[in-house]
Amino acid sequence: MNTSKNRLKPSPHRTSPTIRWPWFAGCLCFFLAGVQTTMAGSSDPYPAFTATYDASANGIGIGTVQVSLTHEGNHEYLYRQESESTGIAALFGNKDSTQESRWRYRNRHIQVLDYRSRRRGGDDDDNEHLEFDWKTHRVKNTGAGKHWEIPFPDGAMDRLVMQLAMLFDLREGKTELRYQVPRQGRIKIYTFALAGEETLELDSGRYRTLKLVRTNDDRDKSWVWSAPELNYFPVRFLKHKKSGIKIELVLRKLEFLPGSHAPGVEPAD
Repeated sequence: MNTSKNRLKPSPHRTSPTIRWPWFAGCLCFFLAGVQTTMAGSSDPYPAFTATYDASANGIGIGTVQVSLTHEGNHEYLYRQESESTGIAALFGNKDSTQESRWRYRNRHIQVLDYRSRRRGGDDDDNEHLEFDWKTHRVKNTGAGKHWEIPFPDGAMDRLVMQLAMLFDLREGKTELRYQVPRQGRIKIYTFALAGEETLELDSGRYRTLKLVRTNDDRDKSWVWSAPELNYFPVRFLKHKKSGIKIELVLRKLEFLPGSHAPGVEPAD
């Protein structure tokens, strides 16, 4: 099943070519103070899915990004992103990378339990391991480089699962989004605002989208296009770096897995 055949009913309402989806938030990457990720009418926050994006830099293909959400049981979920370099990016020796966020759905909120990022030969940020303790409200990094531990506020989350929080908040009708994410020994703030609606013509289909812009990054410009007809799934990301490089992700394929689809979503064949 791909997105051109499987539509939801419309809702009312580094300079390096290695892809980090959360660069849009600092990649959409995808984190939460004062924002409640409440889902109505379902015991699960979102249907399980797999999706593939094509990645490009200044219009040249540099790889693919695959993301998935799986239900682990006991109201726990695994959100995973895998980036693969191809073409010119692969020629320059860039390594494939993965990110995983294990989280639970408690009292209708996201609570991150564990976040890991891995890239052989990458820097400390590429090989991070965050452990969230919700009893003490402290998070610690036990990954590469300098280890640290800091307190975190209610609703804080990792930079990957922020992507889902953004999707949930749009589905609730929010137009101003604010997230708090532990990064490099401190809490970093990411804010986004709804910039309007835009119709996109992509290979995977034609979509009416909500266009979000990041509002607190003075260096780079970032946008996200979310399709209400696909349960607010993001179909395009664009980051315009101060250096002039434009990094883009465009949705190629989206599959909602059988047995987990929400009302109005066709299951995969």
